[in-house]
Amino acid sequence: MKKLIMCDFTEYNSPLMRLANYHYCNCFVKDGYEALWMSNSFNLLTYVINPQGYRFRKSLSAVKRHRLGENVYGFAPYSWRLYGNYPFFNDPRVLLRFEKYVRPDIRESLKKIGFLEVDVLWLSNPKTYWLMNVVKYDKLVYRIADDYRQFPEHFPNIGAVEDEVVKRADVIILSSESIAQRVRDQGKSALFLSNGVEYEHFSNNAGECPPEYMNKEGKRIVYIGAIHYWFDVELVNKLAEQVDADIFLIGKVETDLSRLKDLNNVHVLGPRNYEKLPAYLHHADVAIIPFIKTTMTDSISPIKLFEYCSSGIGVVSSNMRETANLKAPICIADSHEEFIEGVKHYLVPGYDRSVLQEYGKRNSWESRFKQIKELL
Repeated sequence: MKKLIMCDFTEYNSPLMRLANYHYCNCFVKDGYEALWMSNSFNLLTYVINPQGYRFRKSLSAVKRHRLGENVYGFAPYSWRLYGNYPFFNDPRVLLRFEKYVRPDIRESLKKIGFLEVDVLWLSNPKTYWLMNVVKYDKLVYRIADDYRQFPEHFPNIGAVEDEVVKRADVIILSSESIAQRVRDQGKSALFLSNGVEYEHFSNNAGECPPEYMNKEGKRIVYIGAIHYWFDVELVNKLAEQVDADIFLIGKVETDLSRLKDLNNVHVLGPRNYEKLPAYLHHADVAIIPFIKTTMTDSISPIKLFEYCSSGIGVVSSNMRETANLKAPICIADSHEEFIEGVKHYLVPGYDRSVLQEYGKRNSWESRFKQIKELL
């Protein structure tokens, strides 16, 4: 059986999010691979920052196969040194030979669980560069999901490390064309694949009307995703004041939403289980992507767009470059006024939902994987 090591930022079985690499991992498994999902390194400092994350990774740190799914196993390496945005930890040179900090010896650990030699080593997290020094692989895939250099709070001084990954990669996959020139400048080519969607999950799995909707009989507007500093709070405030509808915000809040707290038609629900997300879309009227346009958001290929479309719900988005390049049958707004008018358009019954769902179907993860398989 062929073997794959997959390195991402999140855990394989996160109940709140299923990002691209989770789906690609499952596509590999369906194609006859067994996979090792490598968690981020951890130690007691992780406990100070994220106790729950520490406990989960510790549960995967014993040198054995921790079954996460059918032919999917997990492992979390313990390291006495970490890399991050903290004094004495932010030197990227730490990552270049990071394996020497891992205990027990990572080569022996991977050998015992049968993943020291693999057919595909798949990196999306440049922090896992060091595995290239350890694992014997036939193909090295580097999937660049974001411009990591735009996130110095998570990837301090990461440029030199990422350049090394690009240099050594056999296959480079980009979800954003904005990074393509940087790759070409290093004399490498790349496959451009935007994000995709678990189409069957979002097109069919409606479920009962969510309890938060039950006592709101009017029109419903929904946002699902991270609520971070790029989330346009001012736009949502204007939208709430100018439309006769309830607005539901679903996702982890990591920015100041105090401006919205006195608006009776804005409901901040927090994160919801991935399995329940389709119901929030199927029982709403419009889905929104209200982002502030910046260099960073211009490079985003939002998974939520494909999930929204697969649900057959009208979509209004701010005009970010990569989002516009997707040519989706949605409303792309250049201003707050256009955004609000787009929402009002979809609040009127009768728009063609089949066009939206057909777009989602064409952009399934399976269709993306076919191109990767051909390249490999």
